[in-house]
Amino acid sequence: MYLFRHGLIILLVLLPLRVQAQDAPVENTERRTVQFNGLGRATVQQTSLGGTLLDTDSTTVENVADGDFVLDLALNAQPNDVTEVQGVLRMRNEFGGFFGEGVALEVRELWARGIVANVVEYRVGDMDVALTPYTLFLPDAEGTVNEPDLFRPQQEVIAYEQFYTGENERRLQGGKVDFGLSFTQVLDLVNVRTFLARTRPTNFVSTPTRFLGGGRAEVVSRAFGPRGTQATLGVNLAYVWDDLKTGAVTTGLRNATMTLDFDVAVRNDENLAIRLVGETGESSLRLKDDDETPIDEDDTFLDIGAEVHLKPWNLAVQAAFVDVGPDFYNPAAQSRRVNFARTKSFYNRIGNERTLRGTTLFDLTRDQALYTFALSDQLMAYDPRFSNVLPYGPATPNRRGLRLEAGYGTDDDALEASLRTAFLREIRGQGTTELKDFRQIRATATLRVDQLAGWSRSVDATLGLQHENTNRGGVDVEQVDLSSNLVELGVAAEVYPRLSLLLGAKLRSASGSDYIPVIEDFNDVRDFPARFEVDDTDQLVGAGMRYGFREDIYLTVQFQHLNYSENATPDQDYGLSQVYVLYSMSF
Repeated sequence: MYLFRHGLIILLVLLPLRVQAQDAPVENTERRTVQFNGLGRATVQQTSLGGTLLDTDSTTVENVADGDFVLDLALNAQPNDVTEVQGVLRMRNEFGGFFGEGVALEVRELWARGIVANVVEYRVGDMDVALTPYTLFLPDAEGTVNEPDLFRPQQEVIAYEQFYTGENERRLQGGKVDFGLSFTQVLDLVNVRTFLARTRPTNFVSTPTRFLGGGRAEVVSRAFGPRGTQATLGVNLAYVWDDLKTGAVTTGLRNATMTLDFDVAVRNDENLAIRLVGETGESSLRLKDDDETPIDEDDTFLDIGAEVHLKPWNLAVQAAFVDVGPDFYNPAAQSRRVNFARTKSFYNRIGNERTLRGTTLFDLTRDQALYTFALSDQLMAYDPRFSNVLPYGPATPNRRGLRLEAGYGTDDDALEASLRTAFLREIRGQGTTELKDFRQIRATATLRVDQLAGWSRSVDATLGLQHENTNRGGVDVEQVDLSSNLVELGVAAEVYPRLSLLLGAKLRSASGSDYIPVIEDFNDVRDFPARFEVDDTDQLVGAGMRYGFREDIYLTVQFQHLNYSENATPDQDYGLSQVYVLYSMSF
């Protein structure tokens, strides 16, 4: 059933060791403590619709104003030196609500954590968990490469509301246990993490409760020899299953993904670091039934490469070979952040015909309604104008090829830049024996002008670039040629102490055609609708200011404007303008 069925079970026997908790959740205190902290946020947005479309549109409201005030009050209690509990109470009042009208009160977060016998760390309730890109991982959202500072406040609001972290963690509800073993010979550490979470409740009829469980066992060796040779090995498991006892159904999902990852430092000294990195494993998918198993699929993946870090030049390069099978399936790693099937929170339909408006950069930048952290029931729909090469992140199935990366500089350098490329091909054709070829180029650059010029006030310029191309040969009906480009430009200049001027632009274009399959039964192609053809552009520009009262308290006032145009139907071109005010305070 699994690639590692007869694999690694016990790594260490009869070595001197001492046991320790990985991360102490609280510092030792001599008395009980109760603290209050949280976040307050006030938002006002005025959005206007314009452009050629309005010449024939007599039904759509041209101006929409909305906003809210949110107060998340966190009560943190430490009843003793090894236990901590926290609850976050949210109070929200929509813009225009007075004297308690329109006020919502809810519990946003609730958890407890602690240490047992100074050895095992536990947490129950809300928790953020990530393993590896192929087991438990939240892929990055499309529509951004190197976000200009102008648009970051809106993205920070989305990240906060959806519980996104910078470590690609998923917000789950359940419990987890962590502990570590520290050795004195040969090995340095063995870290173990396990978790169990409920990802979907039952409706007691047609939908059973769905669970996600698993963990990671990681072995870290000591550094050996003058070259600093060191190895890290990890075994990972993510298992998704339905509890058929919680509903009146007889069919449920059984999905297990087990992987082995490694990071071997062949050399690591003051001038040069050479590492071998990779991960391989297998997914198993069963649709369990009382009488039969209608779906029974297994598939594997391999991601293996090497990295060279030239430390004196702050330059790192990496090359990897990737092979993800067409039937590889794991919702814990393939569920996306953006759900294009969701209804937009504003101007979802426009025109006298009430046409469904397509998603634009404007929507991805500000509309919380499009985002989710939940695990999907099957591969989610995607928009090839934004991402067609790796729409489900690193674990996108049916891809084989090379990935090349390079990075220069750090956060402390005047110039920080990166380049990521992927040259991939389908493993199995979709609707034909011809195979699609995919090419992706992503580049970022951040120039800290103040460091180059010796200025006392910060001035940063940012650039982000993404180019994607999908191509397939064959007869006319099989041929595919789709290209898309995304360019981001930003400037953040401190013109007065704590007052910064923000400028930003996002430019997207897409042209060509492709066949986008309709997926059913988790990752099987059901049908192909009409050929997807596109020739359109987004142009999102804006300007604003940001004043920081202190590090965690700021006010930003911005104006943004989007032009959307489609060459085939110029009479349907439209524009969206927005005045955006945000006051954010963390305490």
